[in-house]
Amino acid sequence: MYLTQNSEMRRDGVWNFTLPAWVIELEDGSHFNVCPNAGACAKFCYARNGTYLFPKVKGKHLSNLTLVKDDPDWPDAIAGELEHKRFKPRREPRIIPGLDTTGHLTTAVRTWLEAGGQAVRIHDSGDFFSREYLDGWISLAERFPEILFYAYTKEVQLFESLTLPANFLTVYSMGGKQDTMIDKDTMRHADVFPDIDSIEAAGYMSQHESDLLCVLLPTTRIGVPQNNIKHFKKKLDGRTFSQAQEERKRH
Repeated sequence: MYLTQNSEMRRDGVWNFTLPAWVIELEDGSHFNVCPNAGACAKFCYARNGTYLFPKVKGKHLSNLTLVKDDPDWPDAIAGELEHKRFKPRREPRIIPGLDTTGHLTTAVRTWLEAGGQAVRIHDSGDFFSREYLDGWISLAERFPEILFYAYTKEVQLFESLTLPANFLTVYSMGGKQDTMIDKDTMRHADVFPDIDSIEAAGYMSQHESDLLCVLLPTTRIGVPQNNIKHFKKKLDGRTFSQAQEERKRH
């Protein structure tokens, strides 16, 4: 299977397609940057830590990358899974913890909620490393309009040049080389904070109750609580990802 669920994704009713994070070594010994606009975030990336380093997990991620990088027909392989009955709408409304109002959502997204549609998160690690690769996901969203596709991304310039299908939602992820291109008042973005209290103090809304909130909350300012990984917390030292990127640029 290309689309999988960990315990958190299963709780949220979300399927996930994942790639390796940042710069990796391929089987032929060459290197490939899966996250071309990663900045300070690369130092604190949870996807370069813990279970993501297990040989079986690394092998699965590398296999996915090989598929989308080398096989021009890879969207057909993903489509073969999306056609399964488990990806059909449940025909009963989705209840998403933390989503108290839906009036701000588009008609397409409200319809998806009411129908109990399925959701696919594109990448819990990795990013859209090329326009050609992104086009493959756009074609899948167009092919399966009853499924909600969503993604965090640092490819600001790439996405700002596009009009996406109504069922393909994105949130810009702070801590990358293109942070300065993000207008925080008008462009949906997510920053990583030390804890929920600091999220609220900064005027952001937290997505901790459901990852789907990152693209559904009525705000452009999404806060993500920091993962409880000791050496990453020590490196961040109370900073957000965007603050770490600002310091990286200065130095």
